[in-house]
Amino acid sequence: MATRYTDSARYTRVAMWLHWLIALAIFYNLASGLLRPIMPRGFFLWHISSGITILALTIVRVVWRLTHKPPPFLPMKKWEANMAHVVHFLLYCAMVLLPFSGWALVSANPPIGSPGADYAAAQRAAKAPPGAPAPAPRKPIMVWNAFALPLIGPVNEIGRAPEGVAEQRELHERIEKFHLIGGWLLLALLVLHIGGALKHQFADREPELDRMGLGHPGRRRVTP
Repeated sequence: MATRYTDSARYTRVAMWLHWLIALAIFYNLASGLLRPIMPRGFFLWHISSGITILALTIVRVVWRLTHKPPPFLPMKKWEANMAHVVHFLLYCAMVLLPFSGWALVSANPPIGSPGADYAAAQRAAKAPPGAPAPAPRKPIMVWNAFALPLIGPVNEIGRAPEGVAEQRELHERIEKFHLIGGWLLLALLVLHIGGALKHQFADREPELDRMGLGHPGRRRVTP
């Protein structure tokens, strides 16, 4: 049987740009977050900015996906297609929940200049070793040094009074644990996603990478 190629399996250029921009930001955030203890201190510098960018781009991508029909899957077994749908759905969930939990994490601190912030600073100073420098005053979190990140009000306000600092600290620890576990789960999803794409490309000999602009533009193998 003859084999021919069509352009029906290629994503739109906007979808490609969103895919690769989000992918680059995710790889940076996973590396700077999961490897933070062994990476240079400055490597974490843009973690929050990148996370907020992932959240914003993911919202744009979801809107684009809802208003532009994606191309059909390349030929594959039914269980592979079902797994691809599940992994894609979970990836979208992670791309929203992880940045949002990071946003909640930095919001789970007493408002700057509040009595709770002064109380928390005094507690940290009391626990510091003798002769240790005083902790630097907290500043607004900047996104790409362009604008201050607005904090999530209900989470931030818990620690406004000294009585709420302990409750807010417990919430901070729970969110931090969720964020860390979510990072490892996202890494596992990416392994499945990338592994599936490479399997279709090299084992099944389908132009899977072409769909996202890698290789010959949009060629799809069709065997009549």
